[in-house]
Order: sequence, then structure tokens, then C-alpha cells
Amino acid sequence: MRSLFLLVLILLYRPVMAQQAQEQAKPAEVREGKVEQAPPVDSDEELRKAIESSGGNEAQIVINLEGYLKKFPDSKRRIEIETEIYKLSIKLRDRDRAISYAEKIVAIDNDNIDALSNLVTVLRERRADGDLNKALGYADLLVSKVETILSSSLKPKRMSSAQWADRKERGLASVYLLRGKVQSDLGNMDKARSDLSKSFKATPLAGAALSLGELAEKSRKLDDAIDHYLQAFVIALSTDEQVDPKSIRAKLKQLYIARFGSENGLGDRMLREYDEFTKEREERASKLEQPNINSGVASHLDFKLTRLDGSKLEMNSLRGKVVVMNFWATWCGPCLTEMPLFEKTIEKYKEDPGIVFLAVTTDEDREIVKPFLKQHKFNLPVTFADYLNDYFEVNSIPTTIILDRSGQVSFRQAGFNPREDFVAMLSGKIEAARKR
Repeated sequence: MRSLFLLVLILLYRPVMAQQAQEQAKPAEVREGKVEQAPPVDSDEELRKAIESSGGNEAQIVINLEGYLKKFPDSKRRIEIETEIYKLSIKLRDRDRAISYAEKIVAIDNDNIDALSNLVTVLRERRADGDLNKALGYADLLVSKVETILSSSLKPKRMSSAQWADRKERGLASVYLLRGKVQSDLGNMDKARSDLSKSFKATPLAGAALSLGELAEKSRKLDDAIDHYLQAFVIALSTDEQVDPKSIRAKLKQLYIARFGSENGLGDRMLREYDEFTKEREERASKLEQPNINSGVASHLDFKLTRLDGSKLEMNSLRGKVVVMNFWATWCGPCLTEMPLFEKTIEKYKEDPGIVFLAVTTDEDREIVKPFLKQHKFNLPVTFADYLNDYFEVNSIPTTIILDRSGQVSFRQAGFNPREDFVAMLSGKIEAARKR
């Protein structure tokens, strides 16, 4: 305890002692102000005080951090501190500071997508002289960066091809929408329409449909405006986009009456638009996730699992047997180490009809499983999880679960322990489950 107390004292007073020592070491001429001295170096103690003295008030933290940077202009933490000031300024809706610090960040790192996006948004909101042209420049850079990143990035292993495509489409939709709004602000109608159409084609967003409706209305193309506002209204009702469906509904009523003399038929068109959007959304969703064939199932023994050949395995058919399930994925490094040992355990019990082994893959992208098994020459009884991992709340892999002959969980282990004999350990747990 005494040594710990001394360590704390040293850590607390070292910055102060160092500062005093540096002061005494300065020549007399410097101490007396006769010779210009170098800017002071960082002080961890003063940075801590700057934050703590704010009392948790975020606006005061910004002021204190700016004071710190003024006192220590060459701080080695300058970029880190300016980034925090930028984030707080965005949170506080302090547009001038947000723009100022975002521009500093982008000047150093123009790959910072968050800073670029916020710069465009806040410049559009402030609209001081030259802000919109600045916003367009940053929007061009943002679109270029996102296009490059998405075209050159590899699909994450944990994500299916459809999910990766959806993520890319949503990314492109958001940046095209943002630049399209800037083009519209500047009166560049053709360029705005091009970007907004690209956005809506990539992913149907209420914001893009609304902006397209506004452009059509300005061009007095009432039929096109009504179509786009209908899309915006239905999408706004069906998603969590920050778009007000009430204002769109009021605009629809106004334009529809102006075009047709009354609201007759508008309700039917809304229903048709809703049906079309819902159908398209369900089709997109079905590509992103495998349909849950076990929806509503209350017991793991009632689950159906899909084999690699597409046939179904009913867990109910395994009643009366010990079932050994190993949850794994192609992207899991420890799984790759454990799988040959799981294979050895299967070989050990291959003549025992009372023991069933299942290598349950949790991969979202089902297409990569067969090639993976072939590449590593695994001969395993593989099934897809079909949400069984969610039922058992498998939060880390590999995870091994053993069911006894009555279907109850008799053993569960998350992770792979390289210090134990996996085959011996698992064999012992299987024997224990058999005796229950």
C-alpha cells in the first residue's frame, strides 16, 4: 500500500516539480523577461484542470480547451484537442466553431468523412457569404472520397454480399443527396436533379424524393412533383428519416387540388404507392437476411436447420441423443484452430449412433462456407444457424453447447482455450451428458 501511495504522489506532483525545475534552470535574463523564450510545453496537469474546472458544462469545456491551446500553441495534443472541440461544437450547434475546427481537421486529413459531411451540412445551415460555394467544394470532395473508398474496399468477412452492396448503396445515396441539396441551394437545377436521382436510385430515401419534388414544383411540373411527394410521404411514414410527413401531406393536398381541382383519387394513389414501396422494401430485406424459418419457435428442439445441400434437419429428430453443437464462422481465427480438434472428436465417436455432432456456422454470407471448407479440407456435418445462435444467445465464437438426451443443455463453453486438451475435455463432457 505504501509503495502505491508513493507512486500516486509521484504521478500527481511530477508535472509541478518538472515545471519548477525548468523555471529554475532558465537563465536569469529569460526569467526576468529580458530575452524572448520558447513557447511553453504541454502540461498534463493544466489540461486536466481545464477539463475538470468546467464542471461538466460542455460549452465551458470548449472555452477552457481553447484557452489551453492558446497557452500551449505547440501542444503535441493539438489535433486531438481540436477534434474534441469540433465534436462538442457540433453537439452544441455552435456553427461558427464547428466550421472552423472541421476545416482544420479536413486540412490535415481530407479522408475524414464525418468532418466533411458535417462541414457541408453546417455551411448550408449558416449561409454566410461564400458558404454555399464552400459547401459545394467540400461536397465534391466528399462524393469523390466515398466513391473511392467504396469501390476499393473489400467486403467485410462478417457481412454477406447483399449486405455489403446495401451498405455501399446507402453510403452513395447519402452523399449524392447532400451534394444534390447544395446544388439546389445554388440554383444548379440540372446538376441537383442528377445527384438527387442517383441518390434515390441507390436507396429510396424520403429526403431525396422530397428534394426532387421541390425541384419539379419549381419547374411547374406538377405531375412529377406529386409523384415525388407521394414517394417522400410514404417513405417518411415507413422509416425513421428526419422528414416531417405532415408537411409533405399538406403540400400534396395543395398541389393535387391545383392540378385536379379536388382531392378525389389522392387516397387511392397513396395506398398504391405504399403497397409498391412495401413490396420493394420486403424484397430488399429478403436479400439482406435469410428468412427466419424458425420464426415463432419457442424451443430449440423445434428448430429446423439448413444443411449445405439445402435440406432441412429437424432438431426434434435428435431427441434421445446427445447433441454436440459447435458454433463457428469462416472469419473466426480461433475457430480455425478448434475445428480440426472438433473433427478428431467426431472421428472418435463415429461408431456411436447415440452421439450427434453439428458444426453450426453463423456466417451471414452462405456462399463462402463451402469454398472455405474445401480450402481447409474440413469434413464436418455443417448446418447454418438459422437463428439458433440467437436463441442460445451465442455472443462469442467459437461456442460449444452439448444437449443431453432429454434436450437440456448439459455443457456450454465460449471461446477456445489453447492450454487445454480440447478433445479430452469435450469427450469428458460428452460422457457426462450421456449419463444424465
